[in-house]
Amino acid sequence: MIRASPKEDAVSEPVSHDRRLSGAFHPLVFKLMVGLAAWFVLSSWAFAGGGATDLALTMVTFVFLVGVALPGLIGRIRQAHRTERPDDDESTTGRDTVFGNWVRDDVELWTGPVKGRLVTIETLLPIAAVAFGMSAFALVLHFVAG
Repeated sequence: MIRASPKEDAVSEPVSHDRRLSGAFHPLVFKLMVGLAAWFVLSSWAFAGGGATDLALTMVTFVFLVGVALPGLIGRIRQAHRTERPDDDESTTGRDTVFGNWVRDDVELWTGPVKGRLVTIETLLPIAAVAFGMSAFALVLHFVAG
């Protein structure tokens, strides 16, 4: 008899209805994403040296600025229209406004409910790795070239 792995068992189990589900990311996650994107852009400017490098860094800065500004603008528009749809299941209200509570609860994603802690880690890890990596490259460049 073939036994399913524990992960497959966990996926196939029905969601317990005594756990709270949130349909949206906590605002702090978005703020951390913006902060890490800004850190990456500032770290990349350590490579500025003139000529084509400055032009490329200007374009990278512009792309990140647009990448942060558009979702921010869409979020503000959504907040302005949230009063029209008070039953919106993607709101973070009440208990979900405290980040510690949101992290312990489940977040409803397209693939199913996931712990808020895992959602935060999986969302921020790639951005943090790039930001910290760029800072490390900048430090190495500073010490080698200096």
